[in-house]
Amino acid sequence: MSQRLPDFVDPWGLADAGKRFRGSIPLRELERLCSALAGCDGDVEFEIAFRRDHQRRALIEGSVRASLSLQCQRCLQTMAHAVDSRFQLAVIEVADEVERIPEHCEPVQVEEGQLSPLALIEDELLLSIPQVPKHDPSICRIDPVLIRDDEADQDGLERESTVNPFAVLATLKSDESN
Repeated sequence: MSQRLPDFVDPWGLADAGKRFRGSIPLRELERLCSALAGCDGDVEFEIAFRRDHQRRALIEGSVRASLSLQCQRCLQTMAHAVDSRFQLAVIEVADEVERIPEHCEPVQVEEGQLSPLALIEDELLLSIPQVPKHDPSICRIDPVLIRDDEADQDGLERESTVNPFAVLATLKSDESN
């Protein structure tokens, strides 16, 4: 079932009505996201539900699923990054309200009473992108010897001993003192 998302919504009114949206959107419609990807093919499946909690706060619960095309920062080849993310947001009007939202919720600030559901989906996908996308070392198309020592430690590869380029200076200094 695909459902067209409105450009802007009143989150409090939708929470009162218990409104739910479900469907898919082509990734190419998410401009901010596409600028961070190696390619914008594919769709994102989403579900967004608006409701009130026991304290009458407006909450937005949702999920997004997509396969994002990223560039591996080791080998510079394209890689698929699977996203299957759930989120729970508490709607606030001013930053001071952040202290009163439940710990399990993230705040989403609404300006002028309107919220873009498409922007929520795009934000969740942007947050799912790793800071440094990398293939698993076993499938990366780069020689494991070229992987830096600190990366090798993280990835479980054997650490090779490195020669300190300043070791020669230390020997020169000890020769001068003799």
